[in-house]
Amino acid sequence: MKRIIISMLALTFSVCVLASCAKPTGNVEPFENPGDYLGGGGTGEIAEGADDVTGDVKEDFSGEDLDDLSGNASSDGAIEVAPTNEIYEITESGTYRFRGQYGGISLGADEFKLHLIFDGAKIETADGIALDGADHKKAEVVLTLIGENSILSTAEGENAVHIKGTLSLNGNGSLQVESGGKNAIKVSKELAIVDCSLKLTAANHAISALSVSASNAKIDVLSAGKDGINAECDDETTEFTTEEGYVFLENVDYTSKTAGDGIQADTVVYLNGGNYNIQTTGVFVADSAQTRAEYGLAADDFRYIKNGDDYQKVASDYRGGSLYALAQGCKGIKVGEIEYPDPSDPDKEIAVTKGDYSIILEDGTFTIDSTDDAIHANSGNLSVSGGTFTISTYDDALTSDVLTKITGGEITVEKSYEGIEGGYVEISGGTVNLTAMDDGINAASDDRNVSEHIIISGGEVYVNASGDGIDSNGTILISGGETYVAGPTSNMDCSIDSERGTVVTGGYLFAVGSLGMVETPAQNSTQYVVSFARNQSIAAGTNLSLTDENGNAILTFQTPKACQSVIISCPELEKDKNYQIYGGDSSLCEFTISSIITMIGSSGGIGNPFGDAPGGPGGMRPGDGGMGPGRQRFTAFLSTKGAKIEVETDKND
Repeated sequence: MKRIIISMLALTFSVCVLASCAKPTGNVEPFENPGDYLGGGGTGEIAEGADDVTGDVKEDFSGEDLDDLSGNASSDGAIEVAPTNEIYEITESGTYRFRGQYGGISLGADEFKLHLIFDGAKIETADGIALDGADHKKAEVVLTLIGENSILSTAEGENAVHIKGTLSLNGNGSLQVESGGKNAIKVSKELAIVDCSLKLTAANHAISALSVSASNAKIDVLSAGKDGINAECDDETTEFTTEEGYVFLENVDYTSKTAGDGIQADTVVYLNGGNYNIQTTGVFVADSAQTRAEYGLAADDFRYIKNGDDYQKVASDYRGGSLYALAQGCKGIKVGEIEYPDPSDPDKEIAVTKGDYSIILEDGTFTIDSTDDAIHANSGNLSVSGGTFTISTYDDALTSDVLTKITGGEITVEKSYEGIEGGYVEISGGTVNLTAMDDGINAASDDRNVSEHIIISGGEVYVNASGDGIDSNGTILISGGETYVAGPTSNMDCSIDSERGTVVTGGYLFAVGSLGMVETPAQNSTQYVVSFARNQSIAAGTNLSLTDENGNAILTFQTPKACQSVIISCPELEKDKNYQIYGGDSSLCEFTISSIITMIGSSGGIGNPFGDAPGGPGGMRPGDGGMGPGRQRFTAFLSTKGAKIEVETDKND
């Protein structure tokens, strides 16, 4: 977080002159708002949204129509191939049925179309590729599965299945593929899968292809030394395209346990319907010249400390002891960073940025347990419009280099370093409930052309963060929805933090946190905001309520951890009306709304490591920031006639 140091005299002046100080009607201490630089003392910039990436995401990627493949499962007129311990070579186009055990199948012609029927077939070899079409880039192969089938290659450095052309899998049967030396299934062009069931084990990738499409299928990656599904563009690709390097899955049951990424694509990942259970387990290596050279790691890759038998990510400026890094990427769902030659300057490269969605998640049930980021769009944008997500990760839960856009779905982040991140973050629907060791929601970018913002215009957002609750290197706009923040207990972070101001124009906001770096929303907000502070801590588990002058509860929130700052905004607040904030059955303060920003309470006795008043707003670049203890889950439900709160807490700070 950027720290701004100002004197207490100047700070007090800015608070009282530029944002009207409330005159409490109850017995509360005089107000001095620490670290309140833009909110209460200035105006905030209003984010307008990322206009070029707010259209219909389906316009960017239409996916595949696999209906014809689903209907092409007939085995009529097939040539019956007798079982053999030798390699069976196919030299002509046609339909071939395999039953029993074979020593291998080789495709011996280049330009042909093949329909292979596996009907209880078992292909095993220790000498090379079990199903070998590695020399014929124009071959088109359809493999229909009936009953249970298997392919095994134990040859070192060899794929179990290698088709240099296209491969389509269909039928209602199953296929188990195992490669002891390399990839289970390698396809140099397009791979399509419908209806059937696959079980895959690989020393390298379970599936590797130019593009991967599947519908109504079941894919179970039992183990993979690298990625579960890997889709890579051709080496000669010179511009961004959705014609290759993509993964398209509809109504697929996908389970994977990998040492690399669960799903990795170069251009687009599109998932709609089905169930996705992804587990990635990374290998950590200690920092040394040898490990940097062996694994191609840089100094800033070493961001983990050992905590007993486990590992924990730390801030980039951590200086506490030995550091570790992941030996290879092991994200749950990832689109990689793609760079192409700049046509105007061959010495430069350009990366995919605005205008293209890299990860599109429309529906489905997602359970992701990853050592690395859970969902990561390393180029382009991330869109979540539906589905149910349960995420646990050592690193970020949902992150993109450009826009992270949530319009629907139910997202639960049980564990993360940072919860939701992007150059831009926009939430307009759905339910987000997240726990983070550092920032809960973070808008940050290394691209100086990105003017970061966070916009919450709808949905329900619950943040429990040990760092900043909501943090933007640019602006924050809250214009609708319901936003609840349980911010830090340390005085180095705050519940809401922005570089250029937080503006509230609508919706419900209830944010609690520590007192040391409080930032109140800006005075050019159009919905009334109350900022209450006290030097005595409010205990974890306290029901905090905003009530009207008749004692009716307007908004209630049960804080899962101790706090000293409370920021509230809701449509029910009216100028010149009297209100109270209760902690349980005790009134913490009474006040009258006198201006857009009404501030009440005390800041006394906090102390400041910088020697002056702790300075105001500031966002965090990726990888910066502090880390706090504890892990909590909480869920709140809003009612304008009184709130109902449910809390599930593993450990209080």
